[in-house]
Amino acid sequence: MSVSKNNQLLSTDRELKDISNRNIEYIKEFINTANSRLDAINSITSNSHAIAADAVTAMICENQDSLNSKISIDTTNKMSVCLRDGEIILRIVSYLLISDDDSVLAKSCLKDLKNTYLALGVPLKNAIRVVELMRDATISDLKSTVNSMNGDKGFLPDLISNTNYQFERIINLLK
Repeated sequence: MSVSKNNQLLSTDRELKDISNRNIEYIKEFINTANSRLDAINSITSNSHAIAADAVTAMICENQDSLNSKISIDTTNKMSVCLRDGEIILRIVSYLLISDDDSVLAKSCLKDLKNTYLALGVPLKNAIRVVELMRDATISDLKSTVNSMNGDKGFLPDLISNTNYQFERIINLLK
């Protein structure tokens, strides 16, 4: 079996004596960091329901007046849509953190999120606040997950920065 990559032929028949211990250690470090990063991202997906529910609940507690106004007609439907969308947003953020494929946002239902909320009468400032709360909870979850791991945690600042960036992109879709 052989694979061509960067004009080099790699073969399973080739002897591995050319690989130094330093290269092997680099490969091990790369795999361990990638696995740790994936474990942290998996934590977002595992906790997506709780993160979304807590964010929607917190936004409602912050905005009691929106429940008592004429805007609050059919609040149950609005809340269920926000919860559903919150989980979808978290799954898309997780995918973006893994794949770094920007086309996902253009292809996803999030591009029409603003119109959906406007049609339902959900105030955009409330929707934006839910996404901000989810961002904060997600970053907190990432920090606690990574801090409980053994090994190198040097990837955490980059992961947090990338997470913040992806949430900001979604917030900008709602503006």
